[in-house]
Amino acid sequence: MKKSQPNGTEAGNDKFFQQLAVKYLPYWPLFLILIALFVSLAYFYIQYAPPVYESTASILIKDKNRGQEDSKMEELLNIFGEKKIVENELEVLRSNEVINQIVISMRLYAPVDRKSGWITRSGFLTSPVVPELADPKSIKETENIPFTYAQDQNNVKIENTVFPLDKWTKSDWGMLRFVKNPNYKVPAEVGAGKDDGKYSFSLYKLSNIVDAVTTSLKTVPTSKQSSVINISYKDEVPARGESVIMSVVNTYNNNAVQRKSEFATSTQKFIEDRLKNVKYDLDSIESSIQKYRNRTGIVDISEQSKLYLQNISQSDQQKNQMKTQLAAIDEVQKYLEAKNGSGSVVPSTFNITDPTLTQLITKLQTAQTEYTKLKQTTGENNPMVSSVQNEITKTKSEIQETIKSQRNNIQASMATVNETANSYSSMANSIPQKERELVEVSRQRNIKADIYAFLLQKREEAASYSVSSIQPDSYMVDNPTTGVNPVSPKKYLILLFAFIAPFGVGAAIISGRSALNNKVLFRSEIENMSDFPVIGEIIQGKFENSIVTASKERSFIVEQFRHLRSSLINITKPAGTIKQLVVTSSIEGEGKSFVAVNLANSIARTNKKVILLEMDLHQPSICEMMGIERGIGITDYLSGKVSVEEILLQTQINPDLYFVSAGNLDEQASELLLNGKLEILLNYLNTQADMLIIDMPPVNPISDLYVVAPLCDYVLYIIRHGKAPKNTLKVLDENMDSHNIKKVALVFNGIKRRGTGKYSYGYGYGYGYDYKSSYDSYGKNKKKKVG
Repeated sequence: MKKSQPNGTEAGNDKFFQQLAVKYLPYWPLFLILIALFVSLAYFYIQYAPPVYESTASILIKDKNRGQEDSKMEELLNIFGEKKIVENELEVLRSNEVINQIVISMRLYAPVDRKSGWITRSGFLTSPVVPELADPKSIKETENIPFTYAQDQNNVKIENTVFPLDKWTKSDWGMLRFVKNPNYKVPAEVGAGKDDGKYSFSLYKLSNIVDAVTTSLKTVPTSKQSSVINISYKDEVPARGESVIMSVVNTYNNNAVQRKSEFATSTQKFIEDRLKNVKYDLDSIESSIQKYRNRTGIVDISEQSKLYLQNISQSDQQKNQMKTQLAAIDEVQKYLEAKNGSGSVVPSTFNITDPTLTQLITKLQTAQTEYTKLKQTTGENNPMVSSVQNEITKTKSEIQETIKSQRNNIQASMATVNETANSYSSMANSIPQKERELVEVSRQRNIKADIYAFLLQKREEAASYSVSSIQPDSYMVDNPTTGVNPVSPKKYLILLFAFIAPFGVGAAIISGRSALNNKVLFRSEIENMSDFPVIGEIIQGKFENSIVTASKERSFIVEQFRHLRSSLINITKPAGTIKQLVVTSSIEGEGKSFVAVNLANSIARTNKKVILLEMDLHQPSICEMMGIERGIGITDYLSGKVSVEEILLQTQINPDLYFVSAGNLDEQASELLLNGKLEILLNYLNTQADMLIIDMPPVNPISDLYVVAPLCDYVLYIIRHGKAPKNTLKVLDENMDSHNIKKVALVFNGIKRRGTGKYSYGYGYGYGYDYKSSYDSYGKNKKKKVG
C-alpha cells in the first residue's frame, strides 16, 4: 500500500509552523521573561485599577409611529402635549442641554477623591462634604486640591483658608462653598475608628465633563418596533451611575413639562388679553344703550320690531361667526408671517371650523417643535434639520392655499347673508326711527356678547385642562440598577492578553532584530534570493584541528561533509561526472578554504585520488591549516620557474590526497592566470587524479573566479551564517549569468546556535541538529534489546 501524502495546504501549514518553531523557539527564555513581566503588570493593574460598573434603566416614550397613542380622555386632558419620535428622543436624552444641567446639579465638575494608603478612590459616597462653585462656567482647571473637614467646627480648611459650610467664600477658584454630601455613607474604617483617609477635589471644565458623561451614557431602543429606550451608564461608583441615569430622565421630563407649560401660559395670556378688549367694548355698548333708552324714553318694542330683530339677529349671528372666522384666519396669516419656526400654540384658531386647516396648523406646530429640538441636538446643515425645514415650508404653503380658499368661501357666504339681511331691512320702514336706532345699537351688543361668551368658554377650557395636561410624555419602566460584577477591568481578558501579548512582543523583537541585520541567517533566505541549489550545511564548532575529516571519530560535522560529498556526486547526470570543482565565497572569512580542505579529504577517504589546489594567490591559508611549509607552487609554475611535477605534493593526512600550494605570492598573480599556462596545468592534473578541488579567492574583492570557473565543471559557493551580506547574495545569480557560469551549488557554512537550546541552528526548515548521537563512535558496545 502506498503511504498517503498530505495535500499542499497541509504541507504548507506544517512548513509554516516548523519555520515559526525554528525561528522563535530558541529564544524561549525571552518569552518566559516577557510572560512573567506582562502577568505581573496585569496582576497589579487588576489589583489597583478602579473597577467600573454599568448601571441600566429603561423608559417608555409615547411615539405615535409605534402604537403609543393616548386614550381619548388623555388626549382631551393633554391638549398641550406633543407627539414624539423615539429616534429624536435618543439624541435629546444625550443632548448638551440635558447633560450640562446634570453636571451642574450633581456637581460632577468638582469630583472628590479619598486616598487610603496607596489606593485612591472616588469620594462620591465616602466624602462627608462636597464643593460647589457659584459660577461653574468659568472654572479654572485644577487637580488634587487637598482639604480637611472639621466636623466639630462645621467647616472645611484648605491650606490657611477656612470655608464655613453652606456659605459662599472667595477663593483662588472663584466663589466656593462646601455643603454636606447627600450621598454620604460612613466608610467601614471610619466606623471602626481607623480613618486614615485623605480628601482632595479637582475642578474640570464643564465641556470636558459633559463630553465624558455623554461618552459613558448610552441610549438605545430595545427593538426597531419598540418605543422603550434602554439607558446605560458606566461609572466607578454604582450609586453615582444610578444617580446620573435618574437625573437624565428627570431633567428630560422637566424640560418637556417646562416647554408645555410655556405653551399653556402663552395661550392663556392671549385669551385674557382678548377678553379685556371685548369686555371693554361690550361695556361701552351697554352704556350707550342705557343712555339711549333714558334719552328717548323707549321701554318696549313692538311685535314687528321683535320679528325684525329676530330675523336681523339671526343674520347678524351668521355674519358674526363669519367675521370671527375671518378674524381667526387673519390671526393665522399673521402667525405664519411672524413666527418663523417658533413652536407655540395658535389660540386664535379655536373658532376655525375647517378641519383641514386645523390639521395643517397642528402639523405645522409639530414640525416647528421638532425643528427646535433638532437644532439643539444637531448641526444647522444636518439632513434631518433640512428635511423638517422643508416640511415646514411645504405646510405653510398648504395653509396659505387653504386660507385663501376658506376666505373666498366665507366671503361668498357673507354675501348671501347680506342679501337676506337687506330683505329684512325693508321692514325697517314700519318701525319708528327711534326703535330702529335702538335695534342698530342692540346688534352691536349682540356681536360683542357672542365674542365675549366664546372667549369665556375657551378660557375655562384652558384653565380646566392646563393643569392636568402639564405631564411628561415618558415614564420610567425599570428604575436604575447596577450589575454586581464590574464591566472593567475584565480580569480574564486582561490575563489572556498578558499571556498572548508576550508572544507578539517577543516575536516583534526577534523579527525586528533580524530585519535590521543585513547578514544571512536562514537557509530559507538563501533559497528566496537565489535559484542555485543549496546542497550542504556545515555547523560551526570549536575544533582542535581545522581538518575535521581527518579524525577517526565519528562526529556530526564529519557526517555533514559526507552529505556534501554525496550531494556533489548526485548533483550531475550521470552521477559523479564532476572532475574540477571550484570553491569560493562572496567575501573573506566565510570558510571556503576550510570547506575545500575537508571536502577534499572526505572524497580522498573513498580511495579516490584528489588534488587540492591553493589557487587563492592573494591571501592563501591552506598551508597553515595543513601544517605544510609554503614553498614553490602555482605562481612559480605560471611564471615559468618550475615544472608541474615539482609543485605536486602528497600529503601526510591521506595518501590519496595531493596538494599544490599557491607558491610565492606575486602582485601580478591575477595576470599570471591569463598567460595560457593555467589550462595546461589543469589538463595535466586532471589526468593525474580523479578529482581536482580548487580553492579560489572571494568573488567580491578578487575577480579570479571568472577566469578559472569556465575551465572547470562546477562552482561550490560558500555562504557563511551571520557573515555573508544579503545584498551580495541578491546579485549572485546575475553575476554568474553575466560570466556564463551556469553550474553553481551553494553551501550554508558556519551555522551558529540561536538563542537557547541544542536544536537552535539557523536552518529555517523546522529541523535542528545536535553534536551528540548514539552513532558518534564505533567503539561503544550497546546491547540491543531483542524481542
